[in-house]
Amino acid sequence: MPRASRPARGNSRRSGNSLVEFALFAPWYFLLFAGVVNTGFVIYGLIAVQNAARVAALHTAENRYTASDRDGACVLVMRELKGLPAVDSNAPAGCASDPVTLAANYCDATTPCTGSATSIDNGPAAFVAVTYRMPPLFRLPVSAPAAITRTVEVRLREPLP
Repeated sequence: MPRASRPARGNSRRSGNSLVEFALFAPWYFLLFAGVVNTGFVIYGLIAVQNAARVAALHTAENRYTASDRDGACVLVMRELKGLPAVDSNAPAGCASDPVTLAANYCDATTPCTGSATSIDNGPAAFVAVTYRMPPLFRLPVSAPAAITRTVEVRLREPLP
């Protein structure tokens, strides 16, 4: 009569090795996964804020009267940033508080765009700056930028009379 086969003594130890290896490497895999997700979030935020600034600048570049239209630009910016965390459809009045702030200025040779700098060619231009304060997704040793700011300057479409 054949004897019932039982696993060799060495095989039972080897099956435990894979569990120990997984336990040692799992935190590193989770940290790597969190870093990839966080990096993707930051890159998506950069692209979304740049698009929002571009859309707002195109809106404000119609003429010198719309160059300072913060309310219209704010509506467009909030539509572009709708998918980001902490951004909802109920935009703060004028986009003047966190998480989104917006600055829209008319500038030319006499009116500065920012600080003391006038428009690039001293012609009439619309200047838009959009800032998005990012909420932290994960607490990682390497931190993402706390805020993303993008600026766009567009020459006015309608020439001055």
